[in-house]
Amino acid sequence: MSQDNDNAAKTYRYDICRAPFHGVCESTAAIATLIAIRGYGADEGGTADIIKSLLNAAPFLGLLLTTFFIAVAGKTGARATRIVAFYLFVCGGLLMLSSVAGGLIGFTLCFVGAYVIFSQQAPMMISTYSRNYTPQERGQRVSTVLLIGSGSSAAFSFLGARLLDWQFNWFPAILVFLGVSCIVNALLVRQIPSDPLEQAETGNPLRSIKLAWSDKLFGWLLASWMLMGFGNLMTIPIRVEILANPEYGINATNEQVLLASMIIPQIASLVSAKIWGALFDQMNFIFWRLCVNTCFFFGMILYFNGPSLSVVYLGSILLGLGMGGGRIGWNLWVTKIAPMEKVSAYMSVHTMFTGARGICAPFIGYLVLTAFSPPAVGWLAAGLIFVSSSMFAILRRNERFSKVL
Repeated sequence: MSQDNDNAAKTYRYDICRAPFHGVCESTAAIATLIAIRGYGADEGGTADIIKSLLNAAPFLGLLLTTFFIAVAGKTGARATRIVAFYLFVCGGLLMLSSVAGGLIGFTLCFVGAYVIFSQQAPMMISTYSRNYTPQERGQRVSTVLLIGSGSSAAFSFLGARLLDWQFNWFPAILVFLGVSCIVNALLVRQIPSDPLEQAETGNPLRSIKLAWSDKLFGWLLASWMLMGFGNLMTIPIRVEILANPEYGINATNEQVLLASMIIPQIASLVSAKIWGALFDQMNFIFWRLCVNTCFFFGMILYFNGPSLSVVYLGSILLGLGMGGGRIGWNLWVTKIAPMEKVSAYMSVHTMFTGARGICAPFIGYLVLTAFSPPAVGWLAAGLIFVSSSMFAILRRNERFSKVL
C-alpha cells in the first residue's frame, strides 16, 4: 500500500472513531440554555438575556475569530491535527470546569470559552482532508463522518433532555460527559496523519482576510454563500416560534414542533448525506450547489406558507435534504478552488464570514417576523437563496472548478 493510501485509510479510520464523540459536543446550545434558565435562574431580564444570547452565539463567535487563531497556530510549527487535539483538550477542560463553576457567570465564561475554542477546528481539518484524500473520495468519506456525528448528536440531545426531565440536578454530569467526550476526541484526532500548516496559510490574519477581494472568484463565492447562509440561519429560531406561538395560528403540540423543526429535518439530512457526498465528488460544483439551494428554496416556501402541518412537514423534509448537502459543502467547498498550500487560509476566511452571519441573522429574522408575518420571513429567506443561486449560476463555466481540486 502506498503512503498516500495508508494516510487516507488511517485518516478515515480515526475520523470514524472520533465522529460519535465529536457529534456529542456539537449541538449543546439548547442544553446550555436550559442549564442557564433552570439551573442558575436566568429567566428574564437584561443580563439573563445577554447571557443566553452568548451561550447560543459562542460557536459563531469562535468562527468569527478563526483567522486570528490560525495565525497563532501557524507559528507553533505543530502538525494540524495536533493543534486540533490541543484545542479539544482545552475545550474538554473548560467544560468539566463549567460543571463546578457554582454560578451563572462562571458557567457562562467556561462554556463560551470552550465553544469559541471548539470552533477553531475547521481550517486545520480541511487542510488534513485536502492532503490525505483524493478529490474522488473526499466528499464520500467526510459525509460518512458527518452522518455518524449527526446521529450521535441527535441521540445525545434526546437522552440528555430525558435525563434533565428526570433529574435536573444531574446537569453537572452532562457537562462532565461533554468534557470527557472532547478529550477522547482529542486523543483520536491526534492519531490522524497531518502536516504543519503551510506558511501561505498562516501569518498576519489580515493577509488571509485580503483573499476575499484579491481572489475575485473566492470573493464572489463568499458573497453568494453569505446570502444563502443568511437566508437559512435567520429562519432557524423562527421555525419553532411560528409553530409553538398561538399568535401565528398553528399552535402545534410539543411533539409536532419537534417533528417539524428538528426530527424530520435531521432524518432527511442523515438519509441524504451519503448521496450528497458522492455527488460532491463527481458533479460540477456549481450544479451541485444549485441542487442543494433548490431544496432550501422550496423548503422555505412550504414551511413558512404551509396551510397545514402536512405541508410544513414536506417543507421540513426539503430543508433537511438541503442540510444534508449544505454541511458537506460548508466543510469542503474551498477545496474546489483553493491551492492546496492555502486551503486553511481560505477556510478560515469562510468560517469568519459564517460567524458574522450566524451572530446577526437570527436578530434580523425576528425583526422581520415582528414587523410583518411568518410568510414574509419565508419569502425573504427564499429570495436571498434565489439571488445566491443566481450568483452561483453565473460561475457555472468557470475553469477553476476543473483545474483546482
